[in-house]
Amino acid sequence: MKRTIGLFILAFAAPAFAQTVTLQQLFSKPGAIGDSLSQGFFGVTVEKKTQDWAYPVLVSKQAGSNLSYNTLKGPYVNLETVLKGECGPICIASAIIGGNETTVATPTHAGITGADYSDALYKSGKCQDIRATKQERQWYWATWYWYTYRWVTVPDCQEPDKFFRFGLRSSGTQIQIMEQVKPTFLFGAVGANHVLCTALGTSLACLDEARFKTDVAASMARLRAMGSLKGGVIFSVPNVTAIAYLENWRDPSGRANYSGLKPFYRGTVSSPDQVLDANEVAAIERFLTMENNELRNQAAAMNFAFTDAKALFDDIKQNGRPIRSSSGYSPGNGQAMWPLAGRPGLFGLDGVHPNRYGHSIMANEIIKSVNAKYRLTIPQVDEYSAWYYDTLNRSPVDLKGFLTNSIFGQVITWIVDTFL
Repeated sequence: MKRTIGLFILAFAAPAFAQTVTLQQLFSKPGAIGDSLSQGFFGVTVEKKTQDWAYPVLVSKQAGSNLSYNTLKGPYVNLETVLKGECGPICIASAIIGGNETTVATPTHAGITGADYSDALYKSGKCQDIRATKQERQWYWATWYWYTYRWVTVPDCQEPDKFFRFGLRSSGTQIQIMEQVKPTFLFGAVGANHVLCTALGTSLACLDEARFKTDVAASMARLRAMGSLKGGVIFSVPNVTAIAYLENWRDPSGRANYSGLKPFYRGTVSSPDQVLDANEVAAIERFLTMENNELRNQAAAMNFAFTDAKALFDDIKQNGRPIRSSSGYSPGNGQAMWPLAGRPGLFGLDGVHPNRYGHSIMANEIIKSVNAKYRLTIPQVDEYSAWYYDTLNRSPVDLKGFLTNSIFGQVITWIVDTFL
């Protein structure tokens, strides 16, 4: 009976503490782990201007604080500037190689493109997996005349991709960085790639429920053990089968496993591997429900705010997002698509990642959740201004039109359909 009463008291004591924390206490030292959404991936690249408009940076600024991060200039290219003729051959070559524009000793924002919770634990800027080992010969003198060897276990530090190398450098894994920083507030969303991989690869092979649950729990346990956190936010994963990257495809021959959802840049489907059929979509939705339930539970256990990003983007896809200036002018409702002429959009040209305007929406929904959880009054980002200064919204690029109508675009589509 005493134990039951004690648990009852604790259950209500923790939220009460969190709700009385001040803004200055909460955001005295924000930190972020995350993926491409948090890092600011845009148009198949990462660069300083896109990092500066990413949602953790916006929310921190609105809360009167800031994050530090290694700024990038690639790898790969910004599709918007290339298709608008603002990035020529030298610019493209330099961007593809990539590098750092500026660096910091230890970033407080460690979100990296491509990361999931397993990577947050084990993938650094130097090693693909810090746990990896291999057997290696170690030579030694067994006696003064006998030189021989023995097998020893040594680290197997294979080089990670450029986003990790340029983003984390020699600071460690995302979780190790947070253990050095000891933040008071955490942006902790590294869940999307556990299921987004199905849409990008049109395959279920990457789904691994056991790995996800083990590594999200391990990540949160280590973050909790730091003892510095006064709060944070986690958000759910949107429906990855409803993103602009995928579009409906009906097989001309009526084959069920050739019909479903295909990447927008494919002209046709020549293999079941190139499409997510109805059964695969259902399996992804089941995994997504499991994952979002687990993320909600982890947020509750950490006493973090929780933002239902899935509900947000489902609503935008169905109803749009009103855009209105202080004078009352509206260019229309933002759509869950990249912008087109007369049709504002939230996403970049890859159909997966938000543009500048889209990040302002995500930031505001997080601010609402944090304000409600901790009884704060963090001001919201001006979504109209974000739309106004979003060059892709103000001067849209019709990527599908380019792929369909231009000779170069048709060649790209043919290469994709033939070789990928």
